Amino acid sequence: MAKYANVEEYLDSIADANHRAEFKELLDWVHATWPQLACEVKWNQPMFTDHGTFIIGFTALTNHVTVGSEPRAFEHAMPMIERQHLKRGKKTFQIPFARSDAWEVLEQIIEFTIADKREVQTFWDQRRSGY
Repeated sequence: MAKYANVEEYLDSIADANHRAEFKELLDWVHATWPQLACEVKWNQPMFTDHGTFIIGFTALTNHVTVGSEPRAFEHAMPMIERQHLKRGKKTFQIPFARSDAWEVLEQIIEFTIADKREVQTFWDQRRSGY
């Protein structure tokens, strides 16, 4: 697996031009909506952080974007994830490409996590539950 030094290298690795454009649009939307968040590549995927603490991460795969969040945020958003009929695992969920309507789930998760981790000073939330 390639190691990506930055978001541009990650984007360049997405073979499908439409998926690459949509993934970039997603990252740009997060940055424009929450300009205080920093986007960087950690664990070989783009992640957004706030004051050095993890907020949300994305992985572009063949047909979807896998979204990773803190456990409490994931649990908080579960009703919306289920209403949107998004495929989910134990720790992540998937947004198919061409489903930007599902970004409202991301909005809920990001807003929740920013508020929930306002005082957290570590990358991962040490108060985590469920993992």
